[in-house]
Amino acid sequence: MRSRHARGQALVETALALMVFVTILVFGIYFAEVGALTLKVQEAANFAMWDATGRVMHNPAGGDWGHRGVVADAEAEATARYVDFDGRERMGGTGMPIQQAIARAQAIQVDCRPALAGRVEGLPPSAAEVSPGVSPLGDAMSVGTEGMSCTASSRMRGSRVGRFMEERFQEAHRRAATVFTVCAAGRANNGRCPGRFTMLLDDWGLSGVAEGRSCPLSIDSGAECANVDYYRWTERIYRANGGGGGAGSALAGLVGAESVNEDQFFMSFRGAEADYEENLGSTHAGGQARWETTPFQAPNVPSYNAGRGNHWLGMPR
Repeated sequence: MRSRHARGQALVETALALMVFVTILVFGIYFAEVGALTLKVQEAANFAMWDATGRVMHNPAGGDWGHRGVVADAEAEATARYVDFDGRERMGGTGMPIQQAIARAQAIQVDCRPALAGRVEGLPPSAAEVSPGVSPLGDAMSVGTEGMSCTASSRMRGSRVGRFMEERFQEAHRRAATVFTVCAAGRANNGRCPGRFTMLLDDWGLSGVAEGRSCPLSIDSGAECANVDYYRWTERIYRANGGGGGAGSALAGLVGAESVNEDQFFMSFRGAEADYEENLGSTHAGGQARWETTPFQAPNVPSYNAGRGNHWLGMPR
């Protein structure tokens, strides 16, 4: 009789222990799945913001900066990529709920706005004042938006939990099956996500592919180089400062030499693809055909022979 009672007691204890163990295991898997899916929701919002930085933000020739349409395009791209919580490629359709072992999640919704969030202060061109209330840069630039803000959300709940938890764990079972909202930033408030990531857009600079191309020297032709925006900006500054002036002509007249056309604008912009060199032909001073930006190495000028290696602005690092 004692042996039978001992076996019965062990069976009861095993059943009770298994019920607790399975409950902990089920909720452990559920929380792990919710955590992994939450990271994907956050990743979707961050993807939209970084995607916007890779798009064309401005048109210097037209004076337009901070295109607002870029934000909508980035939002659409992020939504299409993360509709299945993957993000590696665009997916068609509106997205089906994702069912994992226990957690069930609706498709991610990305929400981006062409405005800075909260108390984040912008940095408009009008802030570059030459005197109080006077900003030539702000007058010359039309800015659509200074930045953007994004969030993402998904509605989740636990499923496939089973009925084994009733009646002792009825409340835990009910809470696991309740739908809740996961936000990319902060916590949800009545199913909405008030928290947002924000980022300044555009840098008032020349950062596109065409804006990084070189400009070979063009004398007396008036032709613009492939880097049109940089060429026009430089010419505009040249004209705004009075062009070449008359100092060169005055000096040429003083020594009886022929003067150049000081009102003509020409420029040279050479980068690494041209080894920072401009070929001026045999007319260059000293008979050297090439001209380099500083620091440079000139075989016929031994007094100045500074390589670019480990240098910045001509000075060794």
